[in-house]
Amino acid sequence: MTDADKSQVETPYGTVDAKALEALQDSYDTSAMLRMVDQLDAIRTRLDGIDGVRDELLRLHAMTHTVLNGARLVAHPDETDIWEAADELISEFHDWSTTFARFAEQLNPLIDLTPEKELPQSNKGC
Repeated sequence: MTDADKSQVETPYGTVDAKALEALQDSYDTSAMLRMVDQLDAIRTRLDGIDGVRDELLRLHAMTHTVLNGARLVAHPDETDIWEAADELISEFHDWSTTFARFAEQLNPLIDLTPEKELPQSNKGC
């Protein structure tokens, strides 16, 4: 067995770096991914449906189109000012951005499983 063979492990999901695998087996919290799924479900619910983010963005577009472009009134005016509607969506998008950045940080250690590339052997057979 060569040193390259010892530094890699075959798994059902591909070859991985042996040292990284051992380190992650001792420390990685796989249940964090399930919590991500729960958070994604909450975001998906917020995106869809009546008064979801999609509808709020369409309403803000209608308000903006009227105010900025002089288009006819499409969205019924209520007590929410245009800037308040924008601010609420911006805040929510920033929150989601932070959430997705945390997701990426949580998944990032799995990249360490990348096996070292076998170096090409030059002058083989010389």
